[in-house]
Amino acid sequence: MPSINQVKETAYRIYLKSSSAVINLLGAPGMGKSECAIQIGELLGLSDDRILVVHVNNHDVVDFTGVPSIVDGMTVFNPSDMFYKFREGTGPGLIVVEELPQSSTHHQTWFAGFALERRTPTFKLDPGVRIIVTGNRAEDRSGAKPLLAHLNDRMYHFDVETSLDDWCEWAMAHGGIPHTGIAFMRLRPGLLNDFDPNRRSNPTQRSWTKLFTEVPDDLPTDLYMMAAAGKVGEGAAAEWVAARDMMHKMPSIDTVRLQPSKAEVPAEPAVCYAMATAMSMTATINSFARDMEYMTRMKTEFQMVYVTDTLRLNPDLQQTKDFINWAVANKDIFLG
Repeated sequence: MPSINQVKETAYRIYLKSSSAVINLLGAPGMGKSECAIQIGELLGLSDDRILVVHVNNHDVVDFTGVPSIVDGMTVFNPSDMFYKFREGTGPGLIVVEELPQSSTHHQTWFAGFALERRTPTFKLDPGVRIIVTGNRAEDRSGAKPLLAHLNDRMYHFDVETSLDDWCEWAMAHGGIPHTGIAFMRLRPGLLNDFDPNRRSNPTQRSWTKLFTEVPDDLPTDLYMMAAAGKVGEGAAAEWVAARDMMHKMPSIDTVRLQPSKAEVPAEPAVCYAMATAMSMTATINSFARDMEYMTRMKTEFQMVYVTDTLRLNPDLQQTKDFINWAVANKDIFLG
């Protein structure tokens, strides 16, 4: 199945060619489908006020078609401002329809017509407005059910898969995610999205992100463990807290950069991942040579983590002598 970034790029390219296309993003809870939809709008150059997120199950169909009233003996429909802001003449926009597979047959029947005709009883959508749908699958036990056949026929369906690289790239650019959290996901990639509908709390991209950004890192270990278990489940929390405590013992980055040829190289994989991630997130043109001198003392897998993340954040470093020498020495990695 395609990764989030692959889906995002494909959807973006489709919307550039046709604003009338309707795309349906399907996957387990917590995988980043909603965030992906917003990012597609941003790629299209849309401002926040031109991206509308609609949780379809929070509304009656009348909210979408317009509230009826009697004027001069005739029934007229009074539109809500929800879609009216995207009427013809208002310019490009994006309507994100959340959780459509969880909706009623009545909602699905309305949306099938809306997606095809791009209009309500009182106005048309602007030609530059795109529509995207997100939802879970029936096996996720989140209330989703099969969509109506004629509605399915009116959409592109993309099943979204977990991608460790995509999440790490997002986390490094997002800010607020500790390097230890990113390193742990690399150490235990299977826990990035391990959704089980039989569990109350699950390790998912959304759950980890909330844990890393909402729970104070300086809580006493027993209290931090309680909070972590409440968000990602006891098993995943126990692994994370143990790895986190170990990562906190890693050498000082400043000390490493002062003496890259002599600084301690950790023996534990968790600490090596943490070092590689932390150094990549703080690398500069001035530190790169010293960083590479230290990293080449580690196993190749940790060198790859450092180099990949550093170049993602600082693409110009690809032109440096240190990177070129490293790439030549490790050409077998690139040649497969």
